[in-house]
Amino acid sequence: MTADGKPLDNAVAHEYVPGHPLRTRESVNDEFFPQLRLLLEHMHERGIAYVDLHKRENIIVGDDGRPYLIDFQISAAWPGTHRFGLDRLWHFLLSILKTCDNYHLGKHIRNCRPDQAQEDAWARQQTRPWWIRLHRLVAVPFRSLRRRLLVVLGIRKSGGRADTEHFPEDAVRQALALETNNVI
Repeated sequence: MTADGKPLDNAVAHEYVPGHPLRTRESVNDEFFPQLRLLLEHMHERGIAYVDLHKRENIIVGDDGRPYLIDFQISAAWPGTHRFGLDRLWHFLLSILKTCDNYHLGKHIRNCRPDQAQEDAWARQQTRPWWIRLHRLVAVPFRSLRRRLLVVLGIRKSGGRADTEHFPEDAVRQALALETNNVI
């Protein structure tokens, strides 16, 4: 992206994509997951791991039937410089993150298009990589403790879960539609 003809390294341009977040076991068209696989492969070739593919709501099913990814906040990219001699460590970590992307894509294929699972190597894989199992071993008890603390502090109600929409994008679109209908 540029401003006044000068390249901006850290600028991001957003474009609205009509569609909806991928729903549980949603039946998408035959090209959806191959296109999403290709999108991930292009990112990985450029040294970028998406990292947040475990969340279905980050995958948009466009009105045109194509896949789109949103929410790149925790994605990881190779900085392209040799900082502190940590190149090998960075490449190792990036390869783990790319493997997680592939695993989670395979999981979505198994859930939404099991008929395509045999065509995709990651979709056929049933076991979680060790680092995902390790993450869950730590994250699940921590999340439970955090939720109990939020209940004790009165920030959340009895179950400790947030009472927000599962798909915030859908909630915003519904609110905008309602607002537009009330204005007219």
